[in-house]
Amino acid sequence: MTIKSRMGKAWAILIFLAIIIVLLSLPACATSSTQEPDPVIVSVLPYVSYGGLVLAQQEGFFADENLAVEFIRLDDASQAIPMLVQGAIDVSGAGLNIGLLNAIADGKVKIVADRGYLAAEGCTYMAFLASPAWLERFNASPVEALTGARVSIDVLNFEGFIFEQVLSDYDLTLDDIIPTDISPPSLLDAVANNSVDIISIGEPWLTRLLDSGLVTEWKLHHEIVPDMQFGMIVYGPTLLVERPEVGERFIKAYLKGLEQYNEGTSDRNVELLAEYTGLDVELLKRACWPPMHADGIITTDTINAYQAWVLSNGLIDNILPVEEYWYPSFVEAAGK
Repeated sequence: MTIKSRMGKAWAILIFLAIIIVLLSLPACATSSTQEPDPVIVSVLPYVSYGGLVLAQQEGFFADENLAVEFIRLDDASQAIPMLVQGAIDVSGAGLNIGLLNAIADGKVKIVADRGYLAAEGCTYMAFLASPAWLERFNASPVEALTGARVSIDVLNFEGFIFEQVLSDYDLTLDDIIPTDISPPSLLDAVANNSVDIISIGEPWLTRLLDSGLVTEWKLHHEIVPDMQFGMIVYGPTLLVERPEVGERFIKAYLKGLEQYNEGTSDRNVELLAEYTGLDVELLKRACWPPMHADGIITTDTINAYQAWVLSNGLIDNILPVEEYWYPSFVEAAGK
């Protein structure tokens, strides 16, 4: 065999091998093209209690689980549950209220992880604030000051439940006060204009209002109802029924976010949450960051106590047993 024919044969072998390599790579390419990130839409509000979600997003923990998470900022937290039930969103950072209980009772949503509780020995994340003038009246005659007091509060959510614990010490109920609906940005003006006596508020507005010098702390929520579960991660039917495997990966990433969140006001955490909330860095460092269980578990006792209060006021028909509102399988799977 001549050198030329040998070279031709070698080239033919090389070309053949190259074709084989290309053909073998085609299935892998086709497979990777089908592994698009799973979309997940989450409703959020610009509060520190959404920190676990924010850090999971910003640090790429959701992306690591092949999830394309989109945050939808709402103007009003009450919009979230109807959107969740309808499938317009997949996840909500919900608060404890009657709307959530009703949606759970209808079998549409479940609580799947912690998003904040009022630790008995923790910092003050929520409090009742009052003007010095009202406090003078209260110290002189508590019942007279509380009767007809103008209170900025949502009487139907857990704030109403907590405030009625205070009122009961004076044989009063929520029927004895005048609830007012004042948005947080308008609270300073309301206090300055003497159009409100008591404010139920959480961070960051709590620190902002105290900085004004127009109000002072009166009663602290975590001292009235220790370990109150006020925030939770809630799933709708799209993740509970249609895509539970996506729900498992979401919680796995979220718990990584919670782990970093629980490191507190590190430079990295402050940087990312300041960007998300739009808060001043120094304010964010001074504000209370509500604790969250790193394993995602919620405290059910206070949810049951809230339900009993709502039932006693004729606002729900039945108390939901724990197994109907708390669905721990996602955090358990993530823990494994």
